[in-house]
Amino acid sequence: MRRLSIHLLASGLAASTLLLLPGLAFAGPPSLPEGGDAEEATDPEAATDGGEEMLTADGQPMPTDTVPAGPGEDVVDDGTEAEASGELGGAFDPEADSSLDSSFSGGSETAGSADAGGTDTSMGTLGYEGESGPGIVAGRHEPVMNSLRGPVGLFYTSLADVGGKYTFRFQLHSDFFVKNNFFCCEGTSDGDRHARLRGAVNLGFTFTEWTEVYFNINSSANRNTRDQGARQDPPSVFALGDMNFGVKGAYKFLNGGVGLGGQLGLGLISGSERLRTSRVNFDFAVILGADLRYLTKKEIPMRITGNVGWTLDNSRKLVDWASVDDLLSREVLRFSSGVNHSRVTTKIAVDFPIRLGKNKQYGLDPVIEYNWDIATYQEQAFVELTEQFGGSPLKRSQAWMTLGLRANVYDGLFLSAAVDVGTTSPSYEFGPPVPPYQVILGLGWSFDPKPRIKQVPVPMDNGSPQPVLEGRILGRVADLEGNPIADAKISFPGLASNVILTDAAGMFTSFRFPEGPVSISVELPDGTFIEQMADVRVGEDAQVDIIADVAADTGEDPVFDGTFLGKDGVGLPVSVALDGMGIQESFDSDGTGRIAIALPLGEYKATISAPGYDPKTVSFTMTEDGAIVSETLTANGSAGGDGGGAAAIIETPLISGNKYRLRVKRGPHYSGDDVDTDRSAESLDQLASFLAQHPEYGKIEVRVHTDDRGNPRKRSQARADAVVAYLVGKGVVASRLEAKGWGDKDPVAVNITSDGRAKNNRTEFKVRDYDESKAVAASSSSDDSDD
Repeated sequence: MRRLSIHLLASGLAASTLLLLPGLAFAGPPSLPEGGDAEEATDPEAATDGGEEMLTADGQPMPTDTVPAGPGEDVVDDGTEAEASGELGGAFDPEADSSLDSSFSGGSETAGSADAGGTDTSMGTLGYEGESGPGIVAGRHEPVMNSLRGPVGLFYTSLADVGGKYTFRFQLHSDFFVKNNFFCCEGTSDGDRHARLRGAVNLGFTFTEWTEVYFNINSSANRNTRDQGARQDPPSVFALGDMNFGVKGAYKFLNGGVGLGGQLGLGLISGSERLRTSRVNFDFAVILGADLRYLTKKEIPMRITGNVGWTLDNSRKLVDWASVDDLLSREVLRFSSGVNHSRVTTKIAVDFPIRLGKNKQYGLDPVIEYNWDIATYQEQAFVELTEQFGGSPLKRSQAWMTLGLRANVYDGLFLSAAVDVGTTSPSYEFGPPVPPYQVILGLGWSFDPKPRIKQVPVPMDNGSPQPVLEGRILGRVADLEGNPIADAKISFPGLASNVILTDAAGMFTSFRFPEGPVSISVELPDGTFIEQMADVRVGEDAQVDIIADVAADTGEDPVFDGTFLGKDGVGLPVSVALDGMGIQESFDSDGTGRIAIALPLGEYKATISAPGYDPKTVSFTMTEDGAIVSETLTANGSAGGDGGGAAAIIETPLISGNKYRLRVKRGPHYSGDDVDTDRSAESLDQLASFLAQHPEYGKIEVRVHTDDRGNPRKRSQARADAVVAYLVGKGVVASRLEAKGWGDKDPVAVNITSDGRAKNNRTEFKVRDYDESKAVAASSSSDDSDD
């Protein structure tokens, strides 16, 4: 890419040197002797999507003055959203909001009934949905463009604006000038001729409402021709691949009329004829702006913006200046390489953002900017030259004025043109000369990824009378005991496809409907349907109570009552691992083997385990009367059959571990998302026994990885859940296990080959809680048992 930019710049330079531009009377650098020289309103959100319901501030559906759209159709905006907000808080108040009712009168231009002259109109108006205002174009934030150095701005000045959220900006720009006697010998035949062409690519992205990031890469080509036999600088100098990164934040207040912001930038400079970064610059600036479009009633299209900052410039370190003895050669080389000093930067700008077209789709922005840099560093090597031949009256100052025009010609496409007029050059020890003029051309594009929602006319049969929208339905859904039912779905078959949800008080407010009977369909949260009729009358809100024949939910679940016995029918303390109705958890009984747990209705499996006894799995069904389970466990033979003491020691050669992880040889295999018990039972059974014998492992994370096929995250989580369920079924307390599906985000091989995919499909057992004291206690207990 950089090599391509070299050829482009060189070609442009060759063309620019053919231009014979007359010398202009601008303030320029001091003369040199022959052979000597020196070095918005917050992006308003668009209207709601066509498939979503518009609600008021209290959660009620917003009344509209339109015929509700059918499936897949756009809802026509009647322009009354702002008036309707917050007006439906009190249900069953037919006197409330006379202003809301008046917004649906026939006198409204977009109401859809008839205009003043009685001419039939369609139910909608062509155009764009969403809020309007000086900063809104076609229902969303007006397009903005980068400045020449990256952030949203004019040509050099950063605006107190970051653009619409998630917008992306791209800009190409170039500037050039050609000047005779630029460095020396004004009015003589021994002068020089200097030409410069620069180009840049700018990128910007707004990732929050107040923050943007930017990046640009800059290159330049300089050519200086003069009759000097002892010159030490090359005729052509290229500065390639200088890059700038930055972040800018801006916030608007006073209704968007005043903005305050700041930006931080980092510059990577490569210098002359290099493609690697040699030095780093740093800059920051404070931004303040006032937009009269928001501050005046007539929305005067005028912005005033100021930037004040400082640049730490290390470009002077790019060249060993001591090796350049000739003063003129040194100054030409410094200018051509883009070398400057650290400086305070000040920018003042006034622009006039004008929007044109029926939908404000075109924009023109005349710009006036004044840039003033003051050097904070002095190059001692140039003091003698300056004292000998004089200098600028403002020795530390570089200043120029920019006159330009930026045009938003079509849907985010920008064209820019400007000219810089040099006004002040510094003395040579404080910086390079300022060109007397410079022409700037730019082409940019601002992309807003948010969908634009258009208004469309409501289709009407030719010759058929338009319905007159008369009244609303105010309703309440409750059970037999008068308790409100929230989140019931209210619809109106044959009249509207939109669905309204009842609020926490069971209330809903409908759209406006023509006079006559209206059918209401109610779907309760449990899936039950209720049909009811309401009678809509002219100018009235019909009130409807819808009573559902359901009992109030007491919130109490039936109880699982378990009794567990050991040897000789004596009550045995056990651990009960439940699996069912989304519950996978272990519970401990009391000392007599009794346990009582409130559970939802449904089917369950319970694995009962106790030290010295074989685990036992039972199934039961929770009904409204609960479930009663009584079981006797069988003592395992390895414990001596006494029904007490330590659990039987089962060999676990496939399991090993430390305080960080457990290693399972021949780890779990899967059939789809389930554990393949035929191939995995041995290793997982040993893992369950290992955990029973090692209480020091308090928490184990079952981490499942997969390849990148299908839905890796869903597949890995399902497999992890299956492993945990298996281990819980073998008596492992559920609270000691955690299932984590990692999907394909941590591969150990590429997924191109079947062997690589096989390596990526693996299961790990990470230790999350390890108590070494329990390991010591368990070891002591085992030794005592052996004795």
